[in-house]
Amino acid sequence: MHKCVCKTRTKDKYRVVYTDHQRLELEKEFHYSRYITIRRKAELAATLGLTERQVKIWFQNRRAKERKVNKKKMQQQTQPASTTTPTPPAVGTPGPIGGICSSTTNLVSSSPMTIKEEFMP
Repeated sequence: MHKCVCKTRTKDKYRVVYTDHQRLELEKEFHYSRYITIRRKAELAATLGLTERQVKIWFQNRRAKERKVNKKKMQQQTQPASTTTPTPPAVGTPGPIGGICSSTTNLVSSSPMTIKEEFMP
């Protein structure tokens, strides 16, 4: 019996690192149109030394990046402009658990507590 030397697909794949020139040309094309035509994809791939599939995937990824950025902008617009830390509630206003915050409220009870026998060692 022989041993099987299996590779996972992720080890077979590689990440394309685009040159500055390729990125610039792809960005210019994206600025012109978010969706590339079949003819323009072929022209751009030949000009930049990429495959048509690489150009197609770059455009897909670029649109996804734009959606992500736009979503982040929308979330920032809906949130309050203040980025300071929240101030504690004023005296006599409801607290985070629905209780009343008051400077006169004692958090420690003055009455002695009894411990149930089941919790004793």
